[in-house]
Amino acid sequence: MFPRPSRVSKWMQLSSLTLLYVVGELSHFLLGVVTTPMSQDIHYGDHGCLVNPELPPEEDVPDDVFCYTGDSSQNCTGLWVSNSSNTSACVWDYSGLGLQYQLLAGPAFVAVFTVSGVFMGFIADKVNRKYILSASLALITLATLLMGTASRFWHLVVLRMMIGAGESSFAPSASSIISDIFSQSMRGFALGVFNWGIYLGYGLSYIIGNYVTAANILDMGWRWSYYISAIIGTVVLIYLLLVLKEPTRLGVDHHAATTPPSPLPDSGSIVLAENSCRTKDQQIASDPVGCDIGVKKSKPASKFTVSFIRTTLKAAAKSDFVFTITKPSIIFLCLAASIRHTGGFTWSYNTQLYFQTYYPHFNVGAWVSWVSIVGGTVGVAVGGFVSDRLVKKIGVKARLYVLSGSQLVATPFAAGVLYLEPPAAMYSLLGAYLFAEMWFGILFAVLLDLVLPSVKSSTLAFFLFVMNNIGGNAPLLVEPLREAFSYRTALYIMYPGCFLLSSVMFLFTSLFVHDKKHEESSKEELSRE
Repeated sequence: MFPRPSRVSKWMQLSSLTLLYVVGELSHFLLGVVTTPMSQDIHYGDHGCLVNPELPPEEDVPDDVFCYTGDSSQNCTGLWVSNSSNTSACVWDYSGLGLQYQLLAGPAFVAVFTVSGVFMGFIADKVNRKYILSASLALITLATLLMGTASRFWHLVVLRMMIGAGESSFAPSASSIISDIFSQSMRGFALGVFNWGIYLGYGLSYIIGNYVTAANILDMGWRWSYYISAIIGTVVLIYLLLVLKEPTRLGVDHHAATTPPSPLPDSGSIVLAENSCRTKDQQIASDPVGCDIGVKKSKPASKFTVSFIRTTLKAAAKSDFVFTITKPSIIFLCLAASIRHTGGFTWSYNTQLYFQTYYPHFNVGAWVSWVSIVGGTVGVAVGGFVSDRLVKKIGVKARLYVLSGSQLVATPFAAGVLYLEPPAAMYSLLGAYLFAEMWFGILFAVLLDLVLPSVKSSTLAFFLFVMNNIGGNAPLLVEPLREAFSYRTALYIMYPGCFLLSSVMFLFTSLFVHDKKHEESSKEELSRE
């Protein structure tokens, strides 16, 4: 039995990992908050009819004037014009919406995030994870600082890729560390606390993105929101280096890991030639002329290559990693998680733009910041706590039941966000967060219950690769759906619609999980051998 860190030490380490995630998500989601002023400065995305920021506040604009109904420059500026100041209530300008924004928010980040995530996951199974996380956080902090200096669209693309590369190591490496310092009975709750970083970072992006931009520090507007975020990242990096320790990897045979691997069976003519030349007596018996003749009689190079490739593929197919990712429970869990992630990404990338479009005078920053923080942190902690208690009685399936039930209950609340006007929509959003955000901590707990200890980080990285590629790129469908129907209808389909579908898929996944206790997952691998 490996010694675990002291109670104070492990909770301080968990706090450093949570703050790490806060910085990553702050840098990730800040774009969606400041995209409108950023697009007007850098010039990307579509034009749209927006509320004129230069309209004098004393002007009394009629309640039936909605700028989003303007579909051209002339139509937009003519919706309502003040008689006293001759100023239009609406202005035709870059809206921050459009395909370029969706590409910047999704694929530019996700493409690098997912590919490097798999690479970082495999490295995390072999290398000191503290060093990986520290280097990744330093990269994100640098990229966030440079975002504030960007002057071209391609600058934003490259820097978003850097942020994606940095954040790619957070979930696999940090989750692996948490599973090594917390027991199974506390793992779901600990992972829930770690995932508070998502909601704290997301909520903080609305506070910084809206209020710092409005403060217009040194007449630089949105740019200072990135500078301040980079300062926060620097402080967290220092704290991480002081507090985080690399724990012992539980469940891994370290002696076996350092033992040279035995030769592959049926490894071709090289092994045959080697066996024929082990001793002088064996050499004479196998070939009286000598070892050289034995080598000359070996298979041709082309046949050896085919044999070697076939043997390598057979060995890979029997590896712990391949065995784990091809289990039906993992496959369907990944599909369900990808659908759920699509719904979450769709809303997070479009929250600010949705309220700016339909309710431009609503103070979205003040509301979304606290709603996401309270709803998300409470939801993810409660989900982990409940699933930890139920798993003792029912097994791993309990976590899947909680996943399915939470998304089902969250669906009508998510629909209410789009149906109701603010501030009622915000209370519905709070309900959606409380139930929907139970999922993330539980999801990682399920994965850690089902995978082998030797491939935890690499399996998590591969899982995230698939989940984030689907969930991060699927929101691109918002744009064609918006053009075919309306912006609100597109969000109905992609936000509460995905919640409902994921609920069905999580329940379906439970049919393929047969172990009632965590220990039985290890018995499955033993029977395989």
